[in-house]
Amino acid sequence: MQTQPKAPVAVVTGASRGIGAAIATTLARNGFEVALMSRDVAALEQLQKRLVEAGGHAWPLACDVANRADVTSALDQLEAKVGVPAVLVNNAGIGGPFHRADEVSVAEWDLLFGVNVEGVRNLCQWALPRMKAQGYGRIVNIASIMGLFGGAQSSTYAATKHALVGYSKAIAAEWGAYGITCNALCPGYIETEMLAKAPAAARERLLERIPVKRFGTPEEVAGLVAFLVGPAGGYVNGSALVMDGGLSAHLASDLPSF
Repeated sequence: MQTQPKAPVAVVTGASRGIGAAIATTLARNGFEVALMSRDVAALEQLQKRLVEAGGHAWPLACDVANRADVTSALDQLEAKVGVPAVLVNNAGIGGPFHRADEVSVAEWDLLFGVNVEGVRNLCQWALPRMKAQGYGRIVNIASIMGLFGGAQSSTYAATKHALVGYSKAIAAEWGAYGITCNALCPGYIETEMLAKAPAAARERLLERIPVKRFGTPEEVAGLVAFLVGPAGGYVNGSALVMDGGLSAHLASDLPSF
């Protein structure tokens, strides 16, 4: 029988800003004790202060997810303090390089795969056997619609997100019998600092293609994560959930109708 811990702990990577901070905030409001993981310690401490002032429980974990020893050390400390997490949200990720596939350097390729894929592997390989032992676990990997489709000038990023979707499905198949679910969440264009820096003309072109005529918010992504790790999400396993305002449902918008 699956038994969720009385005081569930959630680990959120890339929690210092944007989508990660929104996820951490939402989970704290929902009663989770949240371990905030990022390399930006100052930003984590600021978020921790806001969450505690709002009545939540959170603490920072300085960690480079691409560094396996770093991840193991941080999570071992977490386990010693509060036990095995019930929830793992792998949100840490980087974008780019935004140029042709033949222009991507080995260093760029290794950097993106190190954070976007190996980082997720590092956390999952630590968490999975421990979640199995406790008979419960919820893993959400933040991928992208680029993990289901593709895009010019973004070959490396798309490759990492395709890998993340496939990895999530494999975990779901292997570990579901032990009370562990794993899903990939594939957002489209979300109103973050990176999108805010895009040229106005580029933003307008994007909005023309999105049926709901707006960008998503980090809080909306966080809401779907909260559902997946909550009581109502227990039968959702091995899915790649699209959250893009209908963009991927409207791919033929420039093609003639018949």
